Amino acid sequence: MKIHYVFVAVIVLLACGLLSFPVRDLKADYYYREVSELLDDKTTEALDVMPISDKSMPSYLAAVGALQRAAAIVPSRSIYQGALADIYTHLGDWSQIMLSLKAPIPSDAISPQDASDKTLRYLHQAIACEPTRPDFHLALGRFYDHHDEPELAVKELKLAEYACPANAALRYALALHYLVSGRKGDALEQARVLAKIDDSYIIPDSVEKKYMLERQTPAYITMIKGSYLYGVFEIAWRVSHDIEVIRGITPDTPDAAPVLQLFLSSK
Repeated sequence: MKIHYVFVAVIVLLACGLLSFPVRDLKADYYYREVSELLDDKTTEALDVMPISDKSMPSYLAAVGALQRAAAIVPSRSIYQGALADIYTHLGDWSQIMLSLKAPIPSDAISPQDASDKTLRYLHQAIACEPTRPDFHLALGRFYDHHDEPELAVKELKLAEYACPANAALRYALALHYLVSGRKGDALEQARVLAKIDDSYIIPDSVEKKYMLERQTPAYITMIKGSYLYGVFEIAWRVSHDIEVIRGITPDTPDAAPVLQLFLSSK
């Protein structure tokens, strides 16, 4: 009889343990979703993030608290760690700008050094949870470049590139980062690769396509200027200021020619 009771107790404990996992996930996700509400700019109709200021600082600190609770409940989910790193990055940048302007900041504002330490900590934790996620390596590479550690930066940026080599958005982000950080050769190389893999400028053949190309409709112009290929031309131009370089990286496709023509007409 005692064995029976022990067996039942074990089954109950196992059941409770298994049931706790979805409950924990739901609770952590609740805290994570709370961040959107805390940081929503109520002055706009869209779900925009409010600017950092002395008035919005309590909301940002509450968002940090919500994310920390989510991460404590389910520490294996990288998205919580990544969001914490992102918020601390923005809070630190804001404090640094305010201090450089000798402007007053709230007493509860995060100092640049504390924000930097927290950003690095949470990025490492996010990568430990999901080692092959490129945006975390990209963020860490940017962090190291910002803190004058180029060798560590290059390592992380390469890891981001290797994690998802055919991702156009990632290639564009890498190209922009290299451009801003002064590594023009790397920026141009990323632009070359991006031009080969991007298809955001390609329109399926149709009567509407012919009309858009002939009339150069506003919708077509907007789409083309929003394509990665157009962005590639912008980056290559800022690196070289050479039209032949732009022509050299243009894909040999019928749809690429109008993009090149539109870009050159703006120069």
